[in-house]
Amino acid sequence: MAAVMNVTKRTLNVSILRGQDAEGNSVTKSYVYSNVKPDVEPAKLIAVGKALGGLFDNEITGLSVTERASLIEE
Repeated sequence: MAAVMNVTKRTLNVSILRGQDAEGNSVTKSYVYSNVKPDVEPAKLIAVGKALGGLFDNEITGLSVTERASLIEE
């Protein structure tokens, strides 16, 4: 039997540099954008993440995608 994975939910996470703590470590804040279409190309996700990150005064420290999927056997 073949297994198929169907993405059912996807979120885009944009991490923004917020400053430094008392020890000099970077402090970041993540903003989560849900309802991302499951079939969006990675290049488009990067473009959207950079555009959203550009709305903040501080620099982007990372972009990531979280997916939830269902598994079925055919």
